[in-house]
Amino acid sequence: MLHLLRLAFCLITFVGVSYGQRAVIVTTDFSTGSLSSLDTQTLSPSNDLLLIHSDAAVRTHGDFVYVLNKLNGDNIIVLQKDNLATPVTQYSTGNGSNPHDIVFASSEKAYVSLYERDYVLIVNPATGDSLGSIDVSAYADEDGIPEISQMAILGDRVFVTAQRLNRDAFFSPTESSLILVIDTQTDTLIDADADTEGVQGIVLAGTNPTSVLQRGTKLIISTVASFGAQDGGIEIVDLISLQMEGQKVSEESLAGDVGAMAMLDDTTGYIVVSDANFVSSVKRFDLSTGVVSDTLPDHSGGFTPSLALKGSSLWVLDRGTFSDPSVAGVVIYDTSTNTRTSGPIGTGLPPSDIEFVDLNPADFNDDGNANFDDFLLFAAAFGKQPGDDAYGSQYDLDPNGMVDFTDFLIFAENFGQ
Repeated sequence: MLHLLRLAFCLITFVGVSYGQRAVIVTTDFSTGSLSSLDTQTLSPSNDLLLIHSDAAVRTHGDFVYVLNKLNGDNIIVLQKDNLATPVTQYSTGNGSNPHDIVFASSEKAYVSLYERDYVLIVNPATGDSLGSIDVSAYADEDGIPEISQMAILGDRVFVTAQRLNRDAFFSPTESSLILVIDTQTDTLIDADADTEGVQGIVLAGTNPTSVLQRGTKLIISTVASFGAQDGGIEIVDLISLQMEGQKVSEESLAGDVGAMAMLDDTTGYIVVSDANFVSSVKRFDLSTGVVSDTLPDHSGGFTPSLALKGSSLWVLDRGTFSDPSVAGVVIYDTSTNTRTSGPIGTGLPPSDIEFVDLNPADFNDDGNANFDDFLLFAAAFGKQPGDDAYGSQYDLDPNGMVDFTDFLIFAENFGQ
């Protein structure tokens, strides 16, 4: 099989096209918001490109950037990735609906989680036209709202977090939080537990999920549970078997409440931790051992709402402190040494969310293009699955739990760019 892979590689003619990689950054002072961008090569910012809501999130898909204006904004702005100053369109998700996340089944069908509603909205993401909704009211706690928030998509399944917080008790966690599973072919819920009557979600080990990341066929979730109690942690859900694999790192080991998270590979990641005095730090962890190590230096200790990884560079959105708000900005660390290499880079208003555009999925070593070095990495992983040497979910470009010929075709499409 590897011989055939090499032969196929030799038969393909590639045309090199440079990727103009940028970070799109949501900024806010909690009274107003703006959209900025940052060139990932020169680290030159372009600030205050577009006025947005004070509480917003950003997502990308294909050639488009989507800004979710949350509570009291209640709409989605669609932008061309090369023109962040001029909206293509803007559409409502319903007054008071509070859109939290959007995932894409295609360029014409997307799912939107609404934090103040008991249904998942289905839309044409290009136009905002409603394609229906999926009732999730059965998963609400006593206040009648399931608090659906972050989502992921794998194949024809969408995975939706239901925090299930009690609004009548200051949004305290209830007995369980869930992952709900949607079939995108039928737009119905999938039963994750055939041994229990009814259509069940996946019950998480902890409650109140705050950060959800997909690595191949796994979902890595941080759960904060009750703030200040150190009763949460980081856990894994298998998206194929629909089984919760348990908590891998505890808040006790992290010594604080968990927040934003980013994964360097399938086992190593970074997470924001807030201590009893609300001082934030960024710590490195290992899911395979549960070990927490290497608190990153040169961090302000201020609120840090988001982390992102580009290759071996960790981008930390540091909002600074009340005593020194001037240090707010994007701080970049080299993960091979856990040292700061750049920043803080000012973003106009303090940063709150980040997405990258035009990253090449086949540029495994992050040297700016997909070349023969990346092919050697891919070839070593070809035919492998989780647990095998040389396997990594980054090579499973069409996530199905194995690096196969479909992944090679995606790699070939991006080679030389």
